Amino acid sequence: MKLINLFIISIKNHPGFSFAIALLFLSFSASSQTLKLKNEVSYNLGATYIGGQKNVAVKDKASLVFYTKSKTAKCFTKCNFIDLKYSAKKTKFKFTKVTPGDVPCPDHLLGIEEDLKENFPKITCYFLKENKIYFLNKKDTVLIFYEQ
Repeated sequence: MKLINLFIISIKNHPGFSFAIALLFLSFSASSQTLKLKNEVSYNLGATYIGGQKNVAVKDKASLVFYTKSKTAKCFTKCNFIDLKYSAKKTKFKFTKVTPGDVPCPDHLLGIEEDLKENFPKITCYFLKENKIYFLNKKDTVLIFYEQ
């Protein structure tokens, strides 16, 4: 109780103190806001992780577009597509349905499509940093996409 009284007295006696507290509160609330997936924006594949090993040879060989109102997404590879449904709440994220297109990719591109089909269902959370989306499973990064 004494701490609260001291705080109130400080605000009354030092107007600059209350201004500093207000600035501190605003900066904290702005930094704690979570970034959200952007609707109908194309994100290019930056890397996949298989067994903890980063594979950047797949860079730009697929793109991901979210349709946030319907909670769906489409992943386009150079030769096919994967329809996705997802659920997201704060940083928790799950692709609830992964449906590849009817025609499989040719052998030289099949690995990318297989990696994506294998990794999408394993994702449990995500975070956005700068222009990148990091998809993670329970312990590791699985996929990285970046905004074009």
